[in-house]
Amino acid sequence: MAERMFKVTFQPEGKSVFVSDGTTIYEAGGEAGIIFKSECGGHGICGSCVVNIMKGDYKQMGSEKFLPEEEINKDSVLACRANIKSDISVEIPISSRLFKLKILTKGIEYKLELNPDIKKIFVNVPKPSLEDQRSDIDRLIDSIKNHIKNPIIQLDVLKILPDKLRKGKFKITVVIEENEIIDIESEDQSDRNYGIAFDIGTTTVVGYLLDLKTGKQLAVSSRTNPQTSCGDDVITRINYANTKKDGLNNLQKQIVSCINDIIIELVNKANIDKKNVYKITTTGNTTMNHLFLGLDPINIAMNPYVGVVRFNMNVRSENLGVNINRYGKVCTMPNIAGFVGGDTVAVILASGMHKSKEIKFAIDIGTNGELVMGNKDRLISCSTAAGPAFEGARIVFGMRASNGAIDIVKIKKNEVEINTIENSKAIGICGTGLIDAVAELRKNGIINDSGKMLKKEELPEYIPDFLKERIVKNEKYGTSFILVDKNNTRTGKDILLTQKDVRETQLAKGAMYAGYNILKKILGIKDEDITEIFIAGAFGNYIRKTQAKCIGLLPDISTEKIKFIGNAAGAGAKMVLLTKELKQEACEISKNTEYIELTVRKDFQDEFMDAMYFPTCKTCT
Repeated sequence: MAERMFKVTFQPEGKSVFVSDGTTIYEAGGEAGIIFKSECGGHGICGSCVVNIMKGDYKQMGSEKFLPEEEINKDSVLACRANIKSDISVEIPISSRLFKLKILTKGIEYKLELNPDIKKIFVNVPKPSLEDQRSDIDRLIDSIKNHIKNPIIQLDVLKILPDKLRKGKFKITVVIEENEIIDIESEDQSDRNYGIAFDIGTTTVVGYLLDLKTGKQLAVSSRTNPQTSCGDDVITRINYANTKKDGLNNLQKQIVSCINDIIIELVNKANIDKKNVYKITTTGNTTMNHLFLGLDPINIAMNPYVGVVRFNMNVRSENLGVNINRYGKVCTMPNIAGFVGGDTVAVILASGMHKSKEIKFAIDIGTNGELVMGNKDRLISCSTAAGPAFEGARIVFGMRASNGAIDIVKIKKNEVEINTIENSKAIGICGTGLIDAVAELRKNGIINDSGKMLKKEELPEYIPDFLKERIVKNEKYGTSFILVDKNNTRTGKDILLTQKDVRETQLAKGAMYAGYNILKKILGIKDEDITEIFIAGAFGNYIRKTQAKCIGLLPDISTEKIKFIGNAAGAGAKMVLLTKELKQEACEISKNTEYIELTVRKDFQDEFMDAMYFPTCKTCT
């Protein structure tokens, strides 16, 4: 019996796809290229992917109890908990959509000596004769002996040698990686030598196209990581990989497809041929590295948190399905341990803290928070689960940094000033806006040291009326503050900062600050011993230093010591691509950086509880 297929139409786009009987609306959205908001990765427990059924039949799988209260008794379901049973038309409200993110592509600037491990040599090979009957490979090796000693060549490359030699009339271009001949071209193409560095983040993917002969950056392209459809964070994706049929394979295909799309955009921007791209370097956290390589990440999430591989991998591009030169190579940045991966290695490399005499501290605040502290004598690292709140997850009106997200909040003399990304009508609040909102309410006496948002009747008399009027009681989320009233939002709902959001912020910043204090304790140092704090990552690049210090996300030290270094992970990946000595340096960083598993330390819980409180900083007094 033939499998039944149904047409699913998504409004207001009018996009349609055909899917098999029993497919969820969430999965059909993925087929149509529509990514839903979903912190739980389609497991039906976060209540983010609400859709409205316009017509058609479906079978609910217990979504009612997870629906937002205001959606119950409407024609609304969670997309991930509704199986399609007929042709169906679905409306996706604004609040359920994942919009194009504000992606950081710029990173720290650096100087280096250009020496990529991919070289191209144009050679004139002596033609064979009855007097010179050496094999083709022997005469080629003899022709390049001044450039490479003891070369190796794979069988499939050797197979093309006779044809390339004769088509080029024995004038050919040889592509070399270290001591391996990886390609042969039957004309002078020695000036066409390109590579791409990728930063594979949990949320975003950025690619940089570089000319390996000049070191010049030719193009940049970025995308939302399509794996977000399977979960917002690494733990959810690890669960997806191990609980869904073909889960790991699906995640690997998604990231490779994303990388291939970026490659096409990059080469089109630069007007080059992708067959002249011979090398890719990638960096990412340990889980992203494993998923890209198709390695099972399950043990990263289980005590004692061990990955399959730590060192860098150098793999044929065609073995991963990456569409560059068929003999090209993909080199992954080495990991450190646990959840601290190649992106942290790249941050250390780009910042130069591994060469510093002074104590430095680097923090990459993303979906996960990675921390590194030390100098050339000793570097220690740890990871904290800070990102979910700062990425919008578990925040009532939270969202990622995309169109319509509140990213700045200021309380002035007679008004609450709000800025949104692209100056669009507000939809929700992203991480920088969350920090601002909490800090501003803290400074104005509405949130106390313990994180309690005071009710109207509890407020001191000096609180102005325009602020008091914004405080409301929310039965589900506790005392709340109206950031934007419903008349000025795109959703037609008030956007609130709730008591629940403040608690989530405390959990996130508490974990980060506890990690910071433990690293200090291990090194036996004080705040004043740290000469610089490097803040890396897209989120970190946009936060305001004084606000972060006010809530206790960053230590209350001199603001001049705090430096934003942008997408340092991407910068590190570019450095490794352009200079082969830095690839070895990255390996040394990976091997020598100590990793601390915070969850097994007896003092972590005490540090965490202390860090939950808001500090009394200078701006709050």
